[in-house]
Amino acid sequence: MPFELRMRLRWQHWLLVIGIGLAAYFGYHAVNGSRGLLAWQNLSVEVDLAERQLAGLEAERTLLERKVGRLRSTSLDPDLLDEEARRSLSLVAPQDVIILLDRNQAAQ
Repeated sequence: MPFELRMRLRWQHWLLVIGIGLAAYFGYHAVNGSRGLLAWQNLSVEVDLAERQLAGLEAERTLLERKVGRLRSTSLDPDLLDEEARRSLSLVAPQDVIILLDRNQAAQ
């Protein structure tokens, strides 16, 4: 085999090895890298969880806004006012029935 042909085949082999190495490197990082497919999948799961949490918090906020709206001086809800006073001041009405539980039994 002539010398030039052997040199050309060596260069072709080296180019092939380098090409395969680069393809393997970029392929690995496309799947497992910090911005690869697996990282994207994990971020998608986190976004879904955050969206669910946001929906729950928005629903809770809506309920609280309604409750605050009923406590405004222009439209005061007597039932809500009574409920809040009982809860915050530990008040009871004469017709209320109070059931006392033993702490040991309540924990079980």
